[in-house]
Amino acid sequence: METVGQQLIITAIPALPALVFVVLALFGRLLKENAQYVAILGVTISLVFSVFALLFVAGIIPGGGAPIEFSKPWINLGAGGIFSMGVLIDGLAAVMLVVVCFVSLMIQLYSGAFMEGDSRFSWFYAVLNLFTASMLGLVLAPNFIQLYIFWELVGVCSYLLVGHWFEKPSARDAAQKAFLVTRVGDAALFIGIIIFWSTTGSVAFEDISQAAQAGFIGGSLFTAAVVLVFVGAIGKSAQFPLHVWLPDAMEGPTPVSALIHAATMVAAGVYLVARTYDIFVQSPEAMLVVAYIGGFTALMAGTMALVKKDIKRVVAYSTVSQLGYMMLGLGIGSYTAGVFHLYNHAFFKALLFLCAGSIIYAMDSYNMFEMGGLRRRMPITFWAMVLAGLSLSGIFPFAGFWSKDAIVASAYEEHLYVLFGMALLTVFLTAFYIFRAIFVAFMGEPRTEAARGAVESPGIMTGPMLILAFLAVVSGWVGIPESFGLPIPDYFAEFVHPSEFATTTLDLDPHGFSFVLGGISVLVALLGIGLAYALYVQRPERSGALARRFAPIHTFLDKGWYFDDLYGATFVRGSRWLGRATNGLDRGLTGGLTGGVGRGASRLGGMLQRLQSGGVQNYALFILLAVLVIGVIVGAQYAVMVVGLVVVITIAAFAVGVRL
Repeated sequence: METVGQQLIITAIPALPALVFVVLALFGRLLKENAQYVAILGVTISLVFSVFALLFVAGIIPGGGAPIEFSKPWINLGAGGIFSMGVLIDGLAAVMLVVVCFVSLMIQLYSGAFMEGDSRFSWFYAVLNLFTASMLGLVLAPNFIQLYIFWELVGVCSYLLVGHWFEKPSARDAAQKAFLVTRVGDAALFIGIIIFWSTTGSVAFEDISQAAQAGFIGGSLFTAAVVLVFVGAIGKSAQFPLHVWLPDAMEGPTPVSALIHAATMVAAGVYLVARTYDIFVQSPEAMLVVAYIGGFTALMAGTMALVKKDIKRVVAYSTVSQLGYMMLGLGIGSYTAGVFHLYNHAFFKALLFLCAGSIIYAMDSYNMFEMGGLRRRMPITFWAMVLAGLSLSGIFPFAGFWSKDAIVASAYEEHLYVLFGMALLTVFLTAFYIFRAIFVAFMGEPRTEAARGAVESPGIMTGPMLILAFLAVVSGWVGIPESFGLPIPDYFAEFVHPSEFATTTLDLDPHGFSFVLGGISVLVALLGIGLAYALYVQRPERSGALARRFAPIHTFLDKGWYFDDLYGATFVRGSRWLGRATNGLDRGLTGGLTGGVGRGASRLGGMLQRLQSGGVQNYALFILLAVLVIGVIVGAQYAVMVVGLVVVITIAAFAVGVRL
């Protein structure tokens, strides 16, 4: 493959979905329902090109076997350096390109039926493709400035898609909340970028890493910059304490939720940490912050999901928790395991949301306790969700087991026992809450007429679900550790691994598979599933009795640990008070001054208007008076000058006389 041709193919990966956005934005009303075919064609070609990039970087295509890198000068800042727009595709980026394109394709196929009849059908597909293009551009970025541009585009697209049904006040509020909360992280990221640029003279990831190694930036300033970059990741990946926007984002269409939670937006934060890993590993303090924020978020979100009745919110809190796992893995130095979980999570989490959407499509309800008995009425959805739930829970040999177990085992083997305890407890909670949702929705008898009349979703929806269900089982098999005993290599670890510098800095040794820890993890997950079965299938009245008995705890968890109330009482009310205060100051002081000047000028003009009588003799009199006034003023000036001169001469003469 010629270099120019290769560059064109790589550039086309994000360009094609962006072009689809332009076409649908301009001609969507003419295309109407046919807009989906244009969108699907664009993302399919991007997927083919992404697979080419993966095979090339992996060395399967002749001439490959090395990262793809090229750039073009963009802005010349003179002494400030040159900003370039370019591409960096290594193992990490190649995997993410395929995941983003593939999941986006599945969701766009699914959306044809789910969004059928929507008044903004073509606009939905347009923004969906811009969302995909933004994430692909972010993945390809070799420097902070390029990444930040697409980072913000991802945020804008999430705002548009979460608020797609903006006629609903709850959807408008959720879109604004997502946009504003993530802006906090974005501002921190931007400040971190400025610190790196001002101290190293570059925004390229590799240049900053090398500058830090050379001592151009270090100490507390370097740690602060790294932590600020991580705060940006916290915002996008909905980690504590900026996690509050993600559950509310469920007000958007379910396909949007699947895309946000599986392949875009929230994945961007984890990808940012992984992409800049050579920078992070040079600050042990920042790495600890990443690990403990991730561990705490995983546990916290897991507790919140225990009591939710909205099936989409259960899956949403699951996303927050699983992203915490990924951050935990990256923070403790288990780079490959953290990225591996990001890869596996994309498939089973997209499947969970599509299964939830299938139920909502059939029943027009989000409340699990209005469902029941759907197992026989929607068998494909049921079994697909069971497979996704088993993978999420980390049950052997499903995909989620291999990546989650690697993170849990790494925490133990690094002697980080607090984080190990958090991770293991989260395994129990995860299995409990996801199978609580499955048992309540699918088992027992129908609780409403809508549940009695539910039927399986059409093939265009169940088809992508079946493909993702297959991947929820087998996607993790590419990363089975060699020490497990099977005669196959660990393909994922060979392809996606930390740099030699990061490995040396962290003094990492590859951990072998632990049958004991793996067995403990599976046993804990099975206990969670068993407890859910006992409380919601065998004796469902027990769950209600427990909720009443521990009502304060139930309310505490249902209210999301009161984070929304806390932020509402502090930041929201504080912002409103500040807004009212500045509004009063603007109207009272600034407005009063400007208004007073205007009123004064108006009154003066009114007074002078009276002088415009139209009589020539009056104007002549005014001219004469003006000349006299000017003469008096000039004469007075001369008189003052003469008097002053006389005084000076007198003083001088007196002084001379005294001396004589």
